[in-house]
Amino acid sequence: MNADLASLAPELLVAGGGILLLLLDAFAPALRRGFTAIGLAFVAAAAWQACAQPIGYSWGGLIETSATTRALSWAVLAATALCLLSSQGYLRRERILSGEYHALLLWSATGALLLLRATELLAIFLALELLSICLYALAAYHRRLAIGTEGAIKYFLMGAFVSAFVLLGIALLYGQTGSTRIDEIALAFRGATTTPPPILASLGALLLLAGFGFKLSVVPFHAWSPDTYQGAPSPFVAFLSVAPKVASAMVIVRLLLAVAGDPAGVARWSGVIASIAVASMVVGNLLALVQRDIKRMLAYSGIAHMGYLLLALVVPDAASVGPVTVYLIAYVLMNAGAFGVISLLYARAGEQHPVSELSGWGYRYPVLGACLAICMLSLGGIPPTLGFFGKYLVFLNLIADGRWGLAITGVLASLVGVFYYLRVVYVLYMKAEVRAPEGLLIDGWGRAAAVLAALATLVLGLLPSWLLSWVSSATP
Repeated sequence: MNADLASLAPELLVAGGGILLLLLDAFAPALRRGFTAIGLAFVAAAAWQACAQPIGYSWGGLIETSATTRALSWAVLAATALCLLSSQGYLRRERILSGEYHALLLWSATGALLLLRATELLAIFLALELLSICLYALAAYHRRLAIGTEGAIKYFLMGAFVSAFVLLGIALLYGQTGSTRIDEIALAFRGATTTPPPILASLGALLLLAGFGFKLSVVPFHAWSPDTYQGAPSPFVAFLSVAPKVASAMVIVRLLLAVAGDPAGVARWSGVIASIAVASMVVGNLLALVQRDIKRMLAYSGIAHMGYLLLALVVPDAASVGPVTVYLIAYVLMNAGAFGVISLLYARAGEQHPVSELSGWGYRYPVLGACLAICMLSLGGIPPTLGFFGKYLVFLNLIADGRWGLAITGVLASLVGVFYYLRVVYVLYMKAEVRAPEGLLIDGWGRAAAVLAALATLVLGLLPSWLLSWVSSATP
C-alpha cells in the first residue's frame, strides 16, 4: 500500500496544496497575495515527484507510470503554473482574489494528472468527473458577469450530457468484453476472446471517443468552447484551453491503440478519425477567420489545432505517440502564453476582446507584445517556433503512412490559419494606437508567465533536438 500511495505522490501533492490554500483562505485571509507562490511551490514539488516515479504499474494495474505519462504530466503542470502566474493580477484587478480559485485550479490539475495515468475505464471516469466539476466552477468563477455564468451553464449542460455518453460507452464495453481494463478490452478487439469485435463494443468505443472529443473540442462537439472561453476568466482559459485536452488526448490514444490494434481495426477507425480531423480543421479555421474577438478567435483556432492533432492518430500505432506528445507540449506553451497576455492587456472582463484594441500596443508594451507575437507565430506554424516543429512531425507521420491527401489538406488548412494569426501581429505593430489603456494591472507574475511561455516556444523551436530526443525516449 505504501508503494501505491507513493506512486500517486504528484496527484496527492497538488490535491493537498488545494486543501491547504482553501484552509488558509478561511483562517488566514491576509496571506491571499501569497497564494500564487504557495500554489507554484506545490506544482513544482509535483513536477519533481512526477519525474522521480519509477516506471511501472500500481494499484493493481489501474495506474500507469511511463515516460510518456511523465512528459504529459509535465505539460499539465506547466499549464497549471502558467495559469497561476497569470491569475494574480487579474484576480486583484477584478477584486475576486480568494483561495477558492487556486484550490479549484489545483484540483482540476489533479483530475487531469489522474486521467493521464489511469488504465481502467471507471478510474478514467472518476478522474474525468473530478476534472470537469472543478472546470465548471472555475468557468463561472467571476460571479458578477452574466456572460461568464451563461458560458459556464452551456459548458456544464453539455458536459453532463457527454458524461452520460461516457458511462454508456463503459457499460457497453464491459457488457461485451467482460472487463473495464483497457488492456483486456484490447485483447477482445484483437480477436483473442471475440472474433470479430461485437457491434456494441465498437459502439461503446465510439461513445467514449465522442465523450473525450468534447473535452478536445473537436467537431461536432465544439459548440461550447467559444462562449465559455469568452465568458470565463482569461487566465483560467489558459488552463482550460490546454490541460483537459492533454489528458483527453492521452485517453483517446490509449483507446485507439486498444480498439485498432490490428490492420482490420486500423482500417475501421482511420476513416472516423480522419473525418473528425478534417471537419475540425475546416470548421475551426473558417470560423476563426471571421472573428474580431481574440478570445473567440483562439477558441475556434483551438478546434482546428485538435484537428491537426488527430491527424497523427489516423493510423493509430506506437509511431503516433511521439508526434502527439510534441504537438501537445507545443500547444500548451503557445496557447497558454497567448491567453496569459490577453488576461493582462484587456481590462474589461466579460466584454468583447476586439483584436483592434491592441493597435499599436506592441510598442507601448514591448515585452508583452513580443510574447504575444511569438505565440501567434507558433500557433500559425511559422518557423522557427515550436508550433512549426509540432506540425512538421504530424505531417511527416502522415506522409510516412502514405496519407498524402490528408497531409496536403492539413498544410492548406494551416495556410488559412496563418492569416488570422498574422492579423494580430499586424495590429500590434503596424496599426496606429486607437485607445489608451485603462484599468490594467500588469504585475510581475503575469509578465513572468508570458515570458516563460514565449521563450520556451522560441528556444525549443530553434533547438528541437533536445525535445525530440526526450520525447523519443519517452515514447514506445
